[in-house]
Amino acid sequence: MALRMQWSIDGTFSGAAGQTVRDVQEAVQWLDGSVTRVQERANLTSFEAAQLGECARLIRARMLDEADSATSCDRHWSATVGPLSMTLTPTG
Repeated sequence: MALRMQWSIDGTFSGAAGQTVRDVQEAVQWLDGSVTRVQERANLTSFEAAQLGECARLIRARMLDEADSATSCDRHWSATVGPLSMTLTPTG
């Protein structure tokens, strides 16, 4: 089942993105890559980069723990940790 992945970052390094992924594992990979790109390109302080990395780690853990069971039951899943928000919605 495909999922619509939408995530956003609020604050001094704000941004948003969305795309369709195959499953939660692919969503985790996209999240990791996207956060890494933001950390490398957004001119963050070391504190901001570390904060964003920790938020991503916590979102990733929740995705791996909760999102698969929610989306396999055709329910959307979302979480916000600090400035980072993630939503996964089954597309059918």
